[in-house]
Amino acid sequence: MSRGLFVTSSGTEIGKTLVTCALAHQLRGTDALVLKPVVSGYETESAAGSDPGLILTAQGKAVSEAAIAAIAPWRFRTPVAPDVAARLEGRAVTAAEIAAFCTSAGAGRETLIVEGAGGLMAPIAGRETFLDVLAITRWPSLLVIGSYLGTLSHTYTAIETLRARGLPIAGIVMSESEGGGNVAELTRSIASFLPELPVCVVPRLAGAEPWAKVPDLTQFLVDKSSSCVAPKAPVEI
Repeated sequence: MSRGLFVTSSGTEIGKTLVTCALAHQLRGTDALVLKPVVSGYETESAAGSDPGLILTAQGKAVSEAAIAAIAPWRFRTPVAPDVAARLEGRAVTAAEIAAFCTSAGAGRETLIVEGAGGLMAPIAGRETFLDVLAITRWPSLLVIGSYLGTLSHTYTAIETLRARGLPIAGIVMSESEGGGNVAELTRSIASFLPELPVCVVPRLAGAEPWAKVPDLTQFLVDKSSSCVAPKAPVEI
């Protein structure tokens, strides 16, 4: 696997799955594997509308329990943080297990996209978070943020957290929040504060397959043979 991305966010319900689905859609016809290893709030009865179900649909693949299990092995019914869901359901998962599954599944593939659950530091088990998965794999992070009040602080905190661990960052995607702030001004602030990181904006999208209308995100794919990502200029918005 030569290219990889870990799709994470500054919080939950911000737009990670839309971004992941957009990448899955834009990479159709290539040797790309898209995984959502951990899912909370999963209901078998509504599998097609679940995060892994939407990812499969965006790739043009049939949604089945077997297909979902192949990309999302840790599925919890309780819609809470993974560590709480696992504890409530008498199960367990560790950062090392997630990293090992994704690395093994992606072996030999041209591209690997992995979507986290919740925000960057959503707890997995004990004192482990998805940040610990990244510390093992060193996948470049694509940080999905919103345009709500407070997003700048949340964004800079997430970026500084990644940098404190010496982890690579591919860029930032602002997924416009419902009733959010001035997107142009927010992106200008981010470009001024983080001039070395590319920023792309995904506007509010309606319809059955919104991922098909998302701007090109494949620009964020980077070569994983390097432990760091070269700075790039922000894209025009």
